[in-house]
Amino acid sequence: MLESKRALKVVVLGAGSIGCYVGGCMLFSSSEHTLQLTFIGRARLQHDISEQGLMVTDWRGRAQTIRADNVRFSTQNMALDDADVILLCVKSQDTEQAADIIKLRAKSSAVVISLQNGVSNAHALRKHLKQTVIAGMVPFNVFYKGHGHFHCGTEGNIALEDPDNRCVDLIEVLENASLPVTVYNDMTGVQYGKLIMNLNNAVNALSGIPLKSQLGDREYRLVMAKVLSEALAVLNAEGISPAKTGKVIPKLMPTIMKLPNFLFNMVAASTLKIDPEARSSMYEDLVLGRRTEIDYLNGEIVKLGEKNNIATPINAHIVQLVKQCEQAQKGSPQLPANALLPI
Repeated sequence: MLESKRALKVVVLGAGSIGCYVGGCMLFSSSEHTLQLTFIGRARLQHDISEQGLMVTDWRGRAQTIRADNVRFSTQNMALDDADVILLCVKSQDTEQAADIIKLRAKSSAVVISLQNGVSNAHALRKHLKQTVIAGMVPFNVFYKGHGHFHCGTEGNIALEDPDNRCVDLIEVLENASLPVTVYNDMTGVQYGKLIMNLNNAVNALSGIPLKSQLGDREYRLVMAKVLSEALAVLNAEGISPAKTGKVIPKLMPTIMKLPNFLFNMVAASTLKIDPEARSSMYEDLVLGRRTEIDYLNGEIVKLGEKNNIATPINAHIVQLVKQCEQAQKGSPQLPANALLPI
């Protein structure tokens, strides 16, 4: 894709928790001769990183810091002009706006990689852009701890749909940064597998407690079992078979969620590696008073349920609760599990 003598120019557009973590890992493990990376994001993160540098840690013990003067972070879009690769990390509701920016600024040979939640972003981008668009999926959770510190609390390989090998150079940089990549010819099943996993984002955000604590509470898991059962029913009606994105088979997840604590803990010990500090990105959105991606997660299940005349009352109630929190802008409501079920 590129001449080996020239550094790969990568722009992270919408650099939040995922974008800063992935980009930070890449920066730490590369030289200016192999990678020139620019973050485009919010002024809040630009300020933090300019003051503290960029630190990436993970549940396995990764602890890497890039000095502030070695981080290119901008709130403007000029870096897109000569980008070879654009890692798109904006929220799903901002995809079309990001596409307009890319269309205006990026060269036609740039490769746009969607590292977003949801299942329809790559398709939406392809409708708007002449550039090559690659569907991607990030399975792990990243939480911003403040002061330029991004912490990865769960495991998994980045997934890319790259049947034409357009991402060879990027994959080399990612794997050198200890960010393993799995390449697929078709990402549909993988994206819906991630959607299944992401349905817990809202439950975690509404609970207001860390992921490990929330999943360790059987009452919350029983809510999740209902959420997942509705989702699997509508996906089955659509003829979609969600692929496993970690070690758990999606169709078994409702059963696993219903297990008594001692059995669940035995299963989780071998299949669900979660840092005690990990929280969902939707929790962070509520804390910061931002719009969430609820319409593209649980809302997607509600939409597919309506299409197939399948009731999804639990997912619909959770969507309503999250929207109420967005309007209130008071952070997580810290709801008990029984409040997540419709009366």
